[in-house]
Amino acid sequence: MLSNYASTDSVSWLVTTLDDLRTVPAVRSELEQGRAVGYAYLEHALDVVDSGGIEIAETAPEQLQQDYPAVQTRLDSGEAEALVAAHTADGTLVTDDGSARALAADYDVALTGSIGLLVRGVVLEELTVETADEWLTTWIEERNYYAPVDSVTAALPDDFED
Repeated sequence: MLSNYASTDSVSWLVTTLDDLRTVPAVRSELEQGRAVGYAYLEHALDVVDSGGIEIAETAPEQLQQDYPAVQTRLDSGEAEALVAAHTADGTLVTDDGSARALAADYDVALTGSIGLLVRGVVLEELTVETADEWLTTWIEERNYYAPVDSVTAALPDDFED
């Protein structure tokens, strides 16, 4: 999810719109690995993490190993640590990974995804539909993101009015 927002230079928007935004060590490592193999746009996300704009839940790897062995075997390390961090903080897991979303339901963890955050931004009038659609289009066309909708308007609540 952070990589999507990094690809549209919008990680700073996440920081301003979401309270207590956190990531986990494995996601930071994944961002570093991506940057090292040539995905320069990930630098934006790493800058925000390194500046403290997004806190790192440093204890997530240990909690995962000690208290969530079943999670560790079912998800990659980034998704597993993120699920554990959300569960232990009674927070919301932000992921687009289907397996992580299914497991979050088992642990009664609130969740959303990249498109859900766009919808939230539009509904709260922090983003225009045009900006949200522009970001979504970039993710789909340039980052091969699978989206169940072509426009954020398809995911807006029925009672939403522009």
